[in-house]
Amino acid sequence: MQLLKPGVYRVDMLVLFTYQMCHFFSIQQLFPIFLNYTPKTTCVGERCYVVPKSKCMECPDCEDLCAGLIGQNMTDCVAKYSQSYYQSAAMEFNIYCRPGWKDFRPAFAQYVGVLIGNIILGYVADRMGRRKTFIFSMLVGIPALALSASFNSIAAFYFLRAVTGIGIAGTMIVGWAYFSELVSPHQRFKLRTFSNWANARTMLTLVCLLTLEWRMSSYVSAVISCLTLAIVVFVLPESHIWLRKKKLKKVGKKLAALSGLTFEPMPPPVKSENAEPEKTENIVSVFKNPILRRNILVLWVMWFVTGMTAYLTDLCGGDMTKNFWVGQFLSGILLSAVRVVMGFADGYLPWMGRRFVLLASQLLAVFFFFFVVAFLFLEEKGEWYYTATYLAAFVFTSIVWEPCYLCASELMPTDVRATSTASCSIIGRIANIGASMLSGLKTVYEPGVHMISISLGLANIVVAYFFLEETKNCSLENAGKKREEKTSDPTEMKDLLAANEQEQRK
Repeated sequence: MQLLKPGVYRVDMLVLFTYQMCHFFSIQQLFPIFLNYTPKTTCVGERCYVVPKSKCMECPDCEDLCAGLIGQNMTDCVAKYSQSYYQSAAMEFNIYCRPGWKDFRPAFAQYVGVLIGNIILGYVADRMGRRKTFIFSMLVGIPALALSASFNSIAAFYFLRAVTGIGIAGTMIVGWAYFSELVSPHQRFKLRTFSNWANARTMLTLVCLLTLEWRMSSYVSAVISCLTLAIVVFVLPESHIWLRKKKLKKVGKKLAALSGLTFEPMPPPVKSENAEPEKTENIVSVFKNPILRRNILVLWVMWFVTGMTAYLTDLCGGDMTKNFWVGQFLSGILLSAVRVVMGFADGYLPWMGRRFVLLASQLLAVFFFFFVVAFLFLEEKGEWYYTATYLAAFVFTSIVWEPCYLCASELMPTDVRATSTASCSIIGRIANIGASMLSGLKTVYEPGVHMISISLGLANIVVAYFFLEETKNCSLENAGKKREEKTSDPTEMKDLLAANEQEQRK
């Protein structure tokens, strides 16, 4: 008995599942939240104290919270103040007490690796292939992730987190280009909603909750990530769109076999006698083409704003709930639910295009940020309605990532898609670094953090309204062309299952 009937839907389901598991490795981007965790209070022997703002847990001058207590009262006091939600690398290595290391921390080392990967792997994927580059990224990232938890040397830990970052960059930028080209055009939006970052965040939080310490969390995450690697190595083929562009063979038969369909070769495309030879694009020629230049600049604005606001919101939201785990699970589960609803709505609402999702989500995020700022001025932080408003602002800010990734694929030609996505990701990484610096404003003037998000969000709305082109259900092979030259073909996936008859006979 077949679980799924033969058809393109079978491939789409496999791609959606694999991309979700790809996200699970990519979510290591947020693992520094757990690596850097320190409890609010700690105990050394029977002396307990509040961990200072520097997060250095060695504080001989801190006030003893259990001073003067004896017997059972002392035992209860130590049990109360020594409790921590998670045993992190920062606690084990005393990172915040080391003058040299505390200024960089694991997040910095990892983001350096991600930046290096962004610069290199997008270019490699456009030349060598999506699948090969993706497999290389996983083969680099997974062992580095496991090994980063195997050494007691803080230098080795930092280095291996940087190498893990290179792998993360591959799964984030090359992975999206690869899977978005494998899935059917009408399922592409679902690739960003059903298989989403929020699900992966919930999965990672669950792994950390079950293991309760960073070394075991790293090992378990590496083992689970091997599933993605196995599917890509043994089941999925190279991107048929990239292969067709590079005039390679055999992908049609493999996709047909996965789909359970009969392979039917299609005739070669008819070319006009006066047709100009096809030109290969690169990141330099993008700026020579008025359409592509506008598209890439709009994409950079979108990615910078979203990278800044989403990271600021996430980084400053740890105290929106009293319990650390509750806040992490609420953020992931709520965002995942909204994305699934949007995935279903995308198929039933033709008018819900990329522009609409970006403009509506960004506008709602700005709206809720206004309320967050208002509640802070009214000193209502900690109330349930503050938490609800903050979560709403976080969710709608995160939703803006969907049109960012989708438009990165649908606005740029195949020859430069991975490279352009890498450039967008670099802009996003720069925004993340800026957000990490601006997040310190929270301890000085917390409403200012969200005022920055409001200002950037309004700028994003203006740019998208006037310059962002609608790309829903577009053919990726026609990306970057004039509007009148584009076609939206719902049968694109079925057509691409058949390779060129002449090439198959060679």
